[in-house]
Amino acid sequence: MLVVLVLAAVAILAGVVVVAMGWGGELKEFAPDVPPLNLPESGQLGAADFMTLHLPVSLVGYHTHNVDETLNRVMNALSERDTRIAVLEQRVSELLASRLQARHEIHAGPLSGPRTEHEPEMPAELPELSEASPASLAAGNGHGEDGPQSDQPAVSDTEQTR
Repeated sequence: MLVVLVLAAVAILAGVVVVAMGWGGELKEFAPDVPPLNLPESGQLGAADFMTLHLPVSLVGYHTHNVDETLNRVMNALSERDTRIAVLEQRVSELLASRLQARHEIHAGPLSGPRTEHEPEMPAELPELSEASPASLAAGNGHGEDGPQSDQPAVSDTEQTR
């Protein structure tokens, strides 16, 4: 009986040495026992895709490989969207700035009077400011409220008292 035990020990030891040296071959890779995730590419992910997603459950919880793959796709999708949003916001701010600058250039323009199609007429005679009272200037005749209506120049109050 002792001889059988020694022969069994030598056979086990020889098998371990053969496998350790790489002569024993490789283990076969088994196909996963879970279905693949039905998620679109990361650029096409939407909220409806996550609402319908059912991660496969294993004996001790969710399959780590599937959860990692899902989280990586979500991370890529969010980073692509954040980048796209940042680029679009930059474009919008550039467009708004250019519109504001163009509007400012149009309204600022060279320092000139208002653009009109006709030339303003100069009044025939300008009343002297010292002769007319503010009320007469407001009336528009330049002679006072009851001043002369003739072509002769108006006489001021100080000249009448002399």
